[in-house]
Amino acid sequence: MDDDSATRRRKRNSGIAQAYRDSHEVMSAAIGIAVLSGVGYWLDSKLGWKPLLTICGLLLGIISAGLSIHRLLARLDRESRRDSTSMKARDE
Repeated sequence: MDDDSATRRRKRNSGIAQAYRDSHEVMSAAIGIAVLSGVGYWLDSKLGWKPLLTICGLLLGIISAGLSIHRLLARLDRESRRDSTSMKARDE
């Protein structure tokens, strides 16, 4: 009985830790967009090329964030498939 509750507690804690990791990846993607846009804006103000480098920084940030989110979703999909496969095998 104690072993079963410890197992459930471990699974719950690992789920919470996974949620924190996933949210960290999403926040990192959003911060990347802001930072690259900010760097582009700063370079525009220094070089006098007003919208060009801001737009380039924004596009680079969006591409970087898109790749990061794509990797996150692919990993979550793999984990979901693995979990559903293990649950099916356990049910049989």
